Amino acid sequence: MLHIALLVTPNAIASDVMSVIDFFDMANSYWRFQHPEQPEPFSTAVYSASGAPVRCSNGISFSTLPLTALDRPSALVVVPAYADTPVRLDDYLREGQALLPVLRECAKGSTLLVSHCVGSFILAEAGLLDGFRATTTWWLKQVFSDRYPKVELTMESLVLNSNNRITGGATTASINVCMVILETLMGHGFAASLSKLLLLDRQRLSQQTFIDPRLVVSHKDSLVRKVQDWMQNHYAEEVSLKRLSEEFAVTSRTLIRRFKAATGETPMAYLQQLRIEHAKELLAATDMPVDWVVERVGYKDAASFRRLFQNQTQLSPSRYRQRFDQRGNGTVVHEQSIT
Repeated sequence: MLHIALLVTPNAIASDVMSVIDFFDMANSYWRFQHPEQPEPFSTAVYSASGAPVRCSNGISFSTLPLTALDRPSALVVVPAYADTPVRLDDYLREGQALLPVLRECAKGSTLLVSHCVGSFILAEAGLLDGFRATTTWWLKQVFSDRYPKVELTMESLVLNSNNRITGGATTASINVCMVILETLMGHGFAASLSKLLLLDRQRLSQQTFIDPRLVVSHKDSLVRKVQDWMQNHYAEEVSLKRLSEEFAVTSRTLIRRFKAATGETPMAYLQQLRIEHAKELLAATDMPVDWVVERVGYKDAASFRRLFQNQTQLSPSRYRQRFDQRGNGTVVHEQSIT
């Protein structure tokens, strides 16, 4: 039997615990349907450092087994905690130190090491992502990069499997992460079949569509923050590196160096992200023609904008509007009664 072990700490996200347990329970049910004479392939259990009940961020508590009861699981899932502030993230990483020896020991064998959202920080704390590609929740990407420079962090993918280290994006990526575990352990055919039953969009491959640069937790450089605030108010205007340098009385070279050190981006790359984000808002909230949107966010060449938008979001402007329409034309069908 393939054992899926969930490692939890205080303040864990309860839905991430239950989504993993429920997913593999459904996988067992589907397996029984296909192979009624064969035993279920999966077992799951929740573990903590002490083995005492763990209280989640929403007040729900889970019974847990002690780490000493853990014996070479097929997959080891680090459940993220609710860490919406730097202080809470530090608390989570402090609590997670007790998990590191177990993770390092399991890394010596064939166990899948799995995490998503801030859980990826725990794998990185253990040094198990050094030299590998990994991902995490996009709004903490700069914090992660600064803290773990040896990890090849990428935001292009929603889920990554790099040498049996599976990492995923924010909390709702847990099901996508489970699907990668399932495919790795049971093969593509069974995983693809179950995804249809669960209405799981296997084409949801990237986080880029959802990234908003204004929400990324990043740095303490006061100059760079002033430049970011200024660009937020002037993004639709003619903005050049020369203009920024003059506006803030700093050389272009110094501005690029400090901006990249603080955000991981050049000033002009950040400006492009801002413009794309405002374009996304206009596409989702209005029926403004795309060419008008292009002008409103500071671009003059519609063709160049479309290429940049596609590169940043993995969707064309028209496809983005269809998918994220906020005007009541989305995925819910509203039927009117006939009187």
